[in-house]
Amino acid sequence: MIAIKLLLATLFFISPEDPALESAAVSAYAVNTRTGEVIIDQNSRKSLMPGSCMKVITTAAALHLLGPEFQFQTDLEYDGKIDSEGTLHGNLYIHGRGDPCLGSERIPPALSWRAQAEAWAHAVEKLGIRKIEGDVIGDASDWERALAVPSWNWEDLGNYYGAGASALSFHENAYTLTFVPGSAVGTAAHLAGTEPPLWGVTLQTEVTTGPVGSGDQACIYGSEYSPIQAIRGTIPAGVKQFSIRGAIPNPPAFCARALLKALQERGIAVHSRAIDLSLPRIVFHTTLSPPLKTIVHAVNQVSHNLYAEHLLKKMGEKIELQGSTAAGVQAITQFLQQHKIDLKGFNIADGSGLSRKNMITAQQLVAVLTEMKTSEHFSCFLQSLPAMGAHLRAKSGSMAFVRAYTGYAGDVAFAILINHSQDPALGKKIDQFLSDLDQPSADEKPATPSKR
Repeated sequence: MIAIKLLLATLFFISPEDPALESAAVSAYAVNTRTGEVIIDQNSRKSLMPGSCMKVITTAAALHLLGPEFQFQTDLEYDGKIDSEGTLHGNLYIHGRGDPCLGSERIPPALSWRAQAEAWAHAVEKLGIRKIEGDVIGDASDWERALAVPSWNWEDLGNYYGAGASALSFHENAYTLTFVPGSAVGTAAHLAGTEPPLWGVTLQTEVTTGPVGSGDQACIYGSEYSPIQAIRGTIPAGVKQFSIRGAIPNPPAFCARALLKALQERGIAVHSRAIDLSLPRIVFHTTLSPPLKTIVHAVNQVSHNLYAEHLLKKMGEKIELQGSTAAGVQAITQFLQQHKIDLKGFNIADGSGLSRKNMITAQQLVAVLTEMKTSEHFSCFLQSLPAMGAHLRAKSGSMAFVRAYTGYAGDVAFAILINHSQDPALGKKIDQFLSDLDQPSADEKPATPSKR
């Protein structure tokens, strides 16, 4: 039976005598969701960092609180008046309402940043505007101005995975830097360019050339809205070019500039003159995101931090009437309380798991998985979890000194959290553990025909 295999695998894996776990903290729990049988219970109430396994909580709550068919929207608006010659005596606005997919073609039918800017420019032209006396403004005022979560690490903030959520995010708030390595190890690497272009941002690069095969050892340091971003570290020798990805420091301004460039390419002049911002606005074009069920799929399949943070803030906006991390945390906490989840030892700091202030127990993760088994959204939720084998769907969580997995092995919901282990043998042991979980139970195997 799968229960026996789970038990044997776990006893082998998290034995206190195992040298790979001698300095580690472990929390493990598994339940047969059909019978309620507890299969594994080792330190299941120990509160540990989950890494990206926090996304399981965020996506489960989002499916319930926002609904699988929910779509974010972005409005093009203008104020003032359009005269008979096609001059807008007013401002043009991109009014963001939290779409994480805007300007990213990761999830169709969302468009690339260039195609999206072109589509907006076409909508402006179609309205009859030939000149703008005001300005093009990226409006992210529906949510808090802060992008990143306060407890995120400094070394994360300038890199793509540390991009914070804005009501007007664009191109996943990320850009790619391309370097050409130097002629020898230790020599300066040359920055060849960025895609998209970073208007109004100065890149200070101290990147040098590392040994062949050394990989990406470069880090971008810079806070949100800062016009200066510093890049330090190494990129490998032996390649023609090498790319790393960073976080766009001011997404609303970048989005507005992208539209401005698209307008100018169509011959629509923009004279950035101060216009009264208190005038009423008129909405003339709306862009809708893909449905939430596909966004949830991306959150868990590719462990997308930015998308998770957008879901968190949108839940805060809907439940607490405030688009902020704090409001989103409160919305998720209330969701868990309403489902009778014991929250002793639980702490949530963000929606993605990037914060090291997130704390959860294996028992709490399994409790959410068990609740989702009876939810009308279970099929969508289950399909969002990565398939790790024929019978195993699970979300992983990995960051410095954190390894975690939670998901389903057949009818069994499980979670295992490991903190503070530095043993390189841990990876192989986890692979073996997951392989054992993936084995079907006796009643799942086809019967062998009897010989006559």
